[in-house]
Amino acid sequence: MNTHDLAKLVGRVLSQKHDIDLTTPDLTVRVLLSEKVHLFISDHEIDRKQFDRRKVAERPFFSPISLHPRYARALINLTEARRGDSVLDPFCGTGGIVLEAAMMGMRAIGSDIDPEMAAGCKRNLDHFNVRAEVQVADIGDVPSMFGKVDAVTTDPPYGRSASTKKEDIDLLYRRGIIASAEVLSPGKRAGIVLPREVRTEEMELKELHRQRVHRSLTRHYHIFIRR
Repeated sequence: MNTHDLAKLVGRVLSQKHDIDLTTPDLTVRVLLSEKVHLFISDHEIDRKQFDRRKVAERPFFSPISLHPRYARALINLTEARRGDSVLDPFCGTGGIVLEAAMMGMRAIGSDIDPEMAAGCKRNLDHFNVRAEVQVADIGDVPSMFGKVDAVTTDPPYGRSASTKKEDIDLLYRRGIIASAEVLSPGKRAGIVLPREVRTEEMELKELHRQRVHRSLTRHYHIFIRR
C-alpha cells in the first residue's frame, strides 16, 4: 500500500464518525508506516524552517562535517532528556549539539580539547543569543570538571577532517565512552555518534541508527544506557 492509498483509507475510516476539515483542522492525524501502521494525533507543530536558519553554513564559525540541527536535536531527543536537564557534549566542536540543547530549554554544557573550537562554539551561541557553559578540557578531565549530568550527547571527531590531536582514534573513542559513563547515573542515557558500531561494558546499547553520509562515511547513532 502506498502513502496516497493509506491516507485515503484513514480518511474514510475517520469520516465515519468525525467531520474532516483538510484546510483548518483542530487536530492533525499522522500515520507512520513500518512493519505495522502507527496512528497518532499531533498536539503541536514544530517550525522546521528554524533548523535551516541554524544549519552549519549559517553559523559564523563552522566545520563542514558538523551534524545538521535536525540530527543534533534527534540525538538529544533519543536520550530522553527533558527541559531543565543538564546535557553534556564533551566533544562540542563548533557547538551544534550544545546549541540545540540550549534552545530546547536544557542546561547545555560543552567542552573541547581545542581552544579554537571552544571559542568558536561560544561565538555561535552568542550569534543565536543562547546561553550555555563551554570549557576547554581533555575528555579524561570531563568527569572531575562537570560531575554528574542527566544526559550525554556527542559527535566525536572521525579521525579525518576533524582533529584528534594525533591521538589514536580507537583510544579516543574508548576514553570518550568511559568519561560519558562516569558522568551518568545508572539508567541515564548517552547518545554518541561514531563512524562504526561500538559496544562497551560500561553501558548497554539500547538503540543503533545508521545514516549513510557518503561512500566512505556512515554515521552510527548509538543510544547507550548507563548500567
